[in-house]
Amino acid sequence: MGDITIVGTGWTEDQLTLRAAEALKGGAAVILHTERCGCADWLKKQGLAFESLDALYDACDDFDEHAAAAAEAVLRRAESGDVVYGVSDVRDRSVQLLVRKGPARISVVAGPPAEGALLALARGETRCVEASDWEAFHVTARENCLIRELDSRELAAEVKLKLMSVYPEECEIWLLTGDAPPVSMPLYALDRAGAYDHRTCALIPAAREITALERYDFEHLNEIMRTLCGPGGCPWDRAQTHASLRTCMLEEAYEVIDAIDEEDTDHLYDELGDVLLQVAIHAELARRHGEFDISDVTTAICEKMIHRHTHIFGKDSAQSAEQVMDLWSRNKMAERGLKTHSEALRSVTRTLPATLRAVKVLKRSADAGLCDHRAQDVARRFANRINALGNEGGNGEAVLGELLMDIAGLARLMGIDPEIALNGAVNRFIDRFEALEGELLQKDVKLAALGSEKLREYWDLVKL
Repeated sequence: MGDITIVGTGWTEDQLTLRAAEALKGGAAVILHTERCGCADWLKKQGLAFESLDALYDACDDFDEHAAAAAEAVLRRAESGDVVYGVSDVRDRSVQLLVRKGPARISVVAGPPAEGALLALARGETRCVEASDWEAFHVTARENCLIRELDSRELAAEVKLKLMSVYPEECEIWLLTGDAPPVSMPLYALDRAGAYDHRTCALIPAAREITALERYDFEHLNEIMRTLCGPGGCPWDRAQTHASLRTCMLEEAYEVIDAIDEEDTDHLYDELGDVLLQVAIHAELARRHGEFDISDVTTAICEKMIHRHTHIFGKDSAQSAEQVMDLWSRNKMAERGLKTHSEALRSVTRTLPATLRAVKVLKRSADAGLCDHRAQDVARRFANRINALGNEGGNGEAVLGELLMDIAGLARLMGIDPEIALNGAVNRFIDRFEALEGELLQKDVKLAALGSEKLREYWDLVKL
């Protein structure tokens, strides 16, 4: 296998660097990515033979296939000796493949980027992307964006729509085509230029005036919160604490539930924004007090999702939603250092509404192997009442609702707060479960291995 030297040729003859010219005249076989460049004219004037890969454009269906075919062609040619591979820009996809797949003795001679004239117009950080990657690239109005290789009007139209989802459609951009100087135009006119080819580039300047934007991303929200909570910001926001915002978070969460129940998608995204605001302001308050910042929040949830989805990001397997939930529970217990099922029951948030907390505790106890014979006993005890309600045309939800109304009415007559009463019952259930689990651990008996009758015996023994 011969050596491969990758040369950035630029687009015109005068863009060839001295090192590029030396490599091209060095005696190795010369392959050009395309003959449609000034380097081909220069090679002809020098009387130097070369091959081109232009035929691959018609033979391949897309850019990825073309890049793979070009890299393979260069590798095959290198089997019989040294090769100089000339590309207009060394960021070409075929070059990336060669660097990964090619021989150890591979070198790169960079040339001038096609968008060089546009970079002089950019202020600040600039994201540079290839137009053909328009479906995958991520852009933000907070940064300059430079698009390379807008080689057709159709591609320019796709890129324009992607950009207008972020940048204002009437913002001024710069377009560079061939050897002509850059021209300015509104973003919405990106696909209305006179001509396009592989040298066409566009610069979309950052839109930094936050009040002029039409679309906002997560970092814009953080920027707004830094302004509101910072010196000279909003007096109300600056006065808040985690504790003072407690009720706000709860209210916003309930409003999201309302939107879901209404099946109103416009209302839903609006209310989700209110919840996201609560996250952002808590993170900003914490940042200003040196506690944590928004990146700690996003890191925590990302790590949690990775660690608990070990069937996706690890070696575990789960083929059904039930298996996923079982795996999630086991991973959660390991993550929190919970060694017993009793600890898992106690970890259920105590500030949940009592009925929801009770359901979660009973669900976890059932997952641990404690069959819900309490519910079965209640069902038998109220069988006549349930049947009567069912005969009146009620469904299961209606039957349960009526029973809960009866219990709420009883609580009112007795002057008892049902939330306090139910939370007390949940606490006693957890205590009893813990006693049961402790008894079984002493006897080296697994809860899930007991039959329902034997389990009832142990449950009655630890009755508190």
